[in-house]
Amino acid sequence: MLKFCSLIILSVLTYKVYADVKSCTFTDTKAGKTYDFSSLISPAGYYKFSQQIWSVNGFSLDSLVADTQVNVTFYLQVCRNIVIPPTGCTDVGAIYAVTPDGKCQSWGNANVSVFDPNPYQDGVNLKMYHGTAIDHLSNNAGTIYFVCNQDKKNMRADMPTFEHVKAAINQAHFKIFTKLAC
Repeated sequence: MLKFCSLIILSVLTYKVYADVKSCTFTDTKAGKTYDFSSLISPAGYYKFSQQIWSVNGFSLDSLVADTQVNVTFYLQVCRNIVIPPTGCTDVGAIYAVTPDGKCQSWGNANVSVFDPNPYQDGVNLKMYHGTAIDHLSNNAGTIYFVCNQDKKNMRADMPTFEHVKAAINQAHFKIFTKLAC
């Protein structure tokens, strides 16, 4: 048993990942890559985009099951919290979703976040935790997938897009295509 535990610990220690969310950099030693997303930090304070999505049971933002469509305005900042939240938003956050009737939810706090390699080896993701409280045990969370796009002429990214919410774990997924993730 001791040999087995030592093997697991050794396996974990050989795969090193260095991440600094504040400087917006991530180094994956296994892949031999260092990513610097600091140029994607919006000088305006956030990226703002609206998207028509499916609303199920009011504000769950699940785009997988059709109930009614609603236009939601998203505010998203990379590696930072939004300093001046949109009107109606009271929680600290790096990602907000605001419905036309003014309901606001935070999908994660940049101060409680971590970089990870994308599972499909096509970039990096930034996972943020501690968004709006759902109940006394759980909070919303958000993941921004930085996906490699070799076709980009410059290093800037495409506008972020909302993908969906994994309702079972209260996690919203967003995607940004950029050459910086290659």
